[in-house]
Amino acid sequence: MMANTTELLNKMLSSEVKGDLLVLFRKNPGIIDTMEGVARRIGRRPQSVETDVRDLVNIGMIKTKKIGTMEVFSLDYAKDMEIQKAVEEHFKSLKPPGGH
Repeated sequence: MMANTTELLNKMLSSEVKGDLLVLFRKNPGIIDTMEGVARRIGRRPQSVETDVRDLVNIGMIKTKKIGTMEVFSLDYAKDMEIQKAVEEHFKSLKPPGGH
């Protein structure tokens, strides 16, 4: 995982599409689908989501697998839990304004 949690958060939330993807995979952790299927599920075209899906693959939240000739995507549950814990710890470590 990335050492810098702020950088991780920026990568995860850098677009509306990524937000939609995070919601989709977290609300439906059992989804295994193609790029086209994932795009359709969030009401987008495959070309408009590919870069964002690949970014989430690169940070480890989504994993890929070949099934025959198709590439499918799914939530990497263990990595997602690790990322959520790191984000939670990051926010706990932030001091509120005024130091309280």
